[in-house]
Amino acid sequence: MAQRFSRTRLYQDRLSAGRTGARTRRRKPLPPHLLPGTSRRRSNAGRLVGILAGLAVAAFLVFAVSIVAGALSIAAAAAATVRQYEEINGSLPNASYVSADTFQTTRILDRNGNLLQEVADQDYGWRTFVPYEKISPNLINATIASEDATFWSHDGVEPMAILRGITIMVGGAGSSGGSTITQQLVRSIHSEEIGNDFSLTRKWKEALAAIALERQFSKHDILTMYLNQIFYGNRSYGIEAASQTYFHKSAADLTLSEAALLAGIPQQPTYFNPAIYPENVIGRQKYVLDQMVKLGYITRAEAAEAHANWPTVYPSRDGDGAVLDHPHFVQYVYEYLAEKYPDKDFTKGGFNIYTTIDTDLQNRAEDVVAQNIQQLQYYRAQNAALTIVVPWSGEILAMVGSADFNNAAIEGQVNITTSPQQPGSSIKPIVYAAAFEQGWNPGTVVLDAPFKIETPGATDEFGEPMDYYEPQNYLRNFNGAVSVRTALSNSLNIPAVKAVEFAGGPEAIVDMARRMGIKHELSQPPADYGLSIGLGSGDVWPLEMNNAYATIANMGKYVPVTPILKITDSEGNVLYELDREHSLQDAEQVIRPEIAYELISILTDNEARSMIFTRNNLFGNTQTQLGRPTAAKSGTTNDFRDIWTIGFTTDVSIGVWVGNTRNDPLAEIDGIQGAGPIWSQLMIDLHTNPAFQQLLLGPDGQPVPEQFPRPAGIIDGVVCQATGGRPVDDWSNKAEILDGGGSPANRCDQLTPWAYKD
Repeated sequence: MAQRFSRTRLYQDRLSAGRTGARTRRRKPLPPHLLPGTSRRRSNAGRLVGILAGLAVAAFLVFAVSIVAGALSIAAAAAATVRQYEEINGSLPNASYVSADTFQTTRILDRNGNLLQEVADQDYGWRTFVPYEKISPNLINATIASEDATFWSHDGVEPMAILRGITIMVGGAGSSGGSTITQQLVRSIHSEEIGNDFSLTRKWKEALAAIALERQFSKHDILTMYLNQIFYGNRSYGIEAASQTYFHKSAADLTLSEAALLAGIPQQPTYFNPAIYPENVIGRQKYVLDQMVKLGYITRAEAAEAHANWPTVYPSRDGDGAVLDHPHFVQYVYEYLAEKYPDKDFTKGGFNIYTTIDTDLQNRAEDVVAQNIQQLQYYRAQNAALTIVVPWSGEILAMVGSADFNNAAIEGQVNITTSPQQPGSSIKPIVYAAAFEQGWNPGTVVLDAPFKIETPGATDEFGEPMDYYEPQNYLRNFNGAVSVRTALSNSLNIPAVKAVEFAGGPEAIVDMARRMGIKHELSQPPADYGLSIGLGSGDVWPLEMNNAYATIANMGKYVPVTPILKITDSEGNVLYELDREHSLQDAEQVIRPEIAYELISILTDNEARSMIFTRNNLFGNTQTQLGRPTAAKSGTTNDFRDIWTIGFTTDVSIGVWVGNTRNDPLAEIDGIQGAGPIWSQLMIDLHTNPAFQQLLLGPDGQPVPEQFPRPAGIIDGVVCQATGGRPVDDWSNKAEILDGGGSPANRCDQLTPWAYKD
């Protein structure tokens, strides 16, 4: 499948950020989308303004130092200030590379952008960068009122505030406020260069760095950086994270009351944590509102109303990092990414991972499973799972890993779709695909009669010696000479075992299964399965069984299933995007189209399956209701522990499993009765609900043709009804599709060993 990667080398380090050491922050450019108006605020003439402002700051610093030491001259201090300013200004990065903390919150989203989960950085917490225009004006005004009243007019520093703070330090009373928003920002993003001590030198560097930063960026840019950088307590960095944590809403939607509350937190994030110390926050919020009144941002009446209407504060972030919805699928996304990109860490770095599922369809699938499992409890079935896949692109539209994730009694947290289960008769299309490769066709006749296979050295499930294996049909009957079409349509076991032998043994079946999409199971040596592999004795993932059926729907092209549509970094750059346009075109042809068409012809033939299932069966009725070819196959293990239905149209494949996580047996119920209704309901929903129909459109945005394409190598032929050979005079014949344009190798009166072998 074709895939597009961009900027791979550029973002190699970004993808693994945070793994280099405990609590080590790496730096990266400020996202361009957060700098809508980035440009140098001043021309070279502004350099003089910056230096003069620096000299003013230096004068206050020198005054303070002279009180203590009396050693520096004003001229020397001025010269030192100019040199220091030039050094700091030169060391600051340009507008495209202002440093900011690398960690950001990664999001798992559905195909429409609906949030499934947020992933916190394990060392720090949450952060999501948002641009200026997506921050509530209430919050902007509240922050300026409480932190830096002259923000819009100063050049990075407030000399009088600095002098006040220095006087307090010199007097031995510790440190004081006095830092502008710009100073707080440079202290945060240049902490290593400026230092964290309370010395005059640090204050000097901080002031000069703030002046230099103001020369590089607009006020809006500085405020945007600041509001995305500061800590709001509760593992929340930046205003968007804080809004989501405390109010479960975006920063753009903050009310005045909420904004005033949040604006008061950064001064002392723990003390003013509204979830822990609400009594401390009440007075702080009132202070912020009063400051807003003084600066003319709001009226006294508005302040009183905001203070009276105390907002609802949540004790933790919505979900607090846990999966919000559809946990089995989200966990599979992590597993998929870890397997596909083992050297990349997608759990941090602010990635947006757009997945393939549609939340509405997923919810509908979960509801259908829950409704049906209630009825199936009569048959001692406690659990069910399913996947819905687009064959030509591999997109997983829905994944239900269990009937109830939170039900410990059924071990609901186990994702059945990616757990080993025995497929029963649902393996048979794979078996017959291998037999067709060796020369069989739908008209080939096989004897359905008692059949023993010697198994020297084998043991049964109780450890007792088993000298031979004797397969039985589901109804414990025998049907004599039957065509492959009849055998597969009616899920006869004895012909399937003979098909394994004809195809080349269990090795050939495992090889075919691998090619069609079974990648994680069937891991034992093929000989261990023996011929019973044709009846589903090996374990498979239900997800991959559905993928194998999708390969048939693709006329033999294997398109691997995927849960990922697109991955972007925190700046919106596309790192990966599923190439839907070329997915099928570039896919590997793992079985010939003619073989796939033969299988489809059988699996859509309701008349052929009427021998066992009658004409009025669920699969045929579903096909009639849809008015288009609809392939389906059920599966039931011989001890009723696993029951299946998998089926497809040209545009979707649905695989359903029903059973018990602990492998407890069910009452006697087969796949079409137990799993079939779930499959049928969803197949009909997908093709009749307009919203779901949109999910099935092809890469060109148009509906996929309803008819399966007929390969050039398929012809309408005639075979002998009794043996499946070439017609001869005086023998009854029947129409059948044939692969390759030729007739069967033997004449009707030449019996094949497969037709009457017992």
